[in-house]
Amino acid sequence: MFTRNEIERTLLLHHPGRIKTISLPIQRLAAFESVGPYLSSLVRFELFGVSWHFNLDPAIAFLQQHSQLFGTIRELKLAGPNDVRLLQKPSLHSIMKVIKNPKVIDLSRYKEATKDLNSYEFQNRDYLEQLLFDLDFVPLPLPSPSPPSPLNPTLATTSFLREPHHVQDLDHSVDLIRTCPRLTTLQIGIQSPTAFKWAVARYDSDPSTMQQLATLHLSSNKTSTVKIALEDCVYAFRDTLEDLKGIALRLSPVDPALSKNPPYFGWTWPLHRLTILSLRGELAGWFDMNSLKLCPKLTEFHLTLYPYSPVKVNYLENIVLAPDLRVLSLVGRWILTDHLLSILGDGLPQLKTLTVDGCENEELTSEGLFGGLDKMKALKTVEVELGQRVEGLMREYRVAQPGLCIRMRSDDAPWFEGEVRLMPAFRP
Repeated sequence: MFTRNEIERTLLLHHPGRIKTISLPIQRLAAFESVGPYLSSLVRFELFGVSWHFNLDPAIAFLQQHSQLFGTIRELKLAGPNDVRLLQKPSLHSIMKVIKNPKVIDLSRYKEATKDLNSYEFQNRDYLEQLLFDLDFVPLPLPSPSPPSPLNPTLATTSFLREPHHVQDLDHSVDLIRTCPRLTTLQIGIQSPTAFKWAVARYDSDPSTMQQLATLHLSSNKTSTVKIALEDCVYAFRDTLEDLKGIALRLSPVDPALSKNPPYFGWTWPLHRLTILSLRGELAGWFDMNSLKLCPKLTEFHLTLYPYSPVKVNYLENIVLAPDLRVLSLVGRWILTDHLLSILGDGLPQLKTLTVDGCENEELTSEGLFGGLDKMKALKTVEVELGQRVEGLMREYRVAQPGLCIRMRSDDAPWFEGEVRLMPAFRP
């Protein structure tokens, strides 16, 4: 009988020069040390199960050996401890500087990795194109002699109309990022609203020196923080942004002034390449829909509200300012009405996928629901979770529209030949 390690080593050694990716838990890395000297084409190294009681010495030794022999690894993915209460955690500094020319660093499943962002050492950061951190984790704020003043609700409603100005004292919380010239993808949680003022200053000075950032996903515990940072990024990376996501991880304290006059998030300059826009938390309700007119290539729009987020009845009607949308996702307490469904049906002729999950629907009738969906001639998939009443209506509608794929998370009916297969509702 052969052990699992022996079988896998045999398979790996069959054509080791063809292997591009290795993905395994750290507990089993030692069993494959003998294979390392033969992996001449290894590009991506993925290590899972890194916990507080595991040190990274075996991984560092493996990568050091491979670097000396071949140096072909460009992509690193680590999944580490998710419990922020643990006091002992393996340090990532040594493993970071082993990779000669890193292209992709994926730490999206390694909580707290971003807190050491500026202390990571790379042999050659000029090659770094993708840097991914856990969006659910935001590092503690750096000491600042002059913290930013709180938003003035009256002025904030039009703050995005102001042209950003040159910044003298730059925030150094993301110094590593601004020194990576080839960076195209960034996913990170931020604490400071001034984290990207350097990008504004650089763009104002010479737009040709900007990184070609195409994918940007930002999160913060404070809605105002991620709002300001996103506006700076939208301004500075306007010529290259294709996929933009903003997440407010927590609700802001209840403020009657903000409820009546929310500090709108938006822009007044064109984003010619933006195709995907995702907003979550209060940021989804703060968005100025008029900005959609400046995104001619937008094809996906995802809006997610948290419980108790304030909503406006007519807010969603302006989604039709992006008439070429193919995918629209509405998750949370959005209010659906017959009037809204009719407007969306008339204004989104290219829509192929519609997701409505958890929206309020007391004012939605079967006539309004079916009439709005009938107007969406290009619609192929509807993903819905709106309670038992709407679920019953959608079952009737599915019978009348057999060519339309209707997915309901609560539907546990078995699969029959000739029936549309039901799948869990999609969440952006």
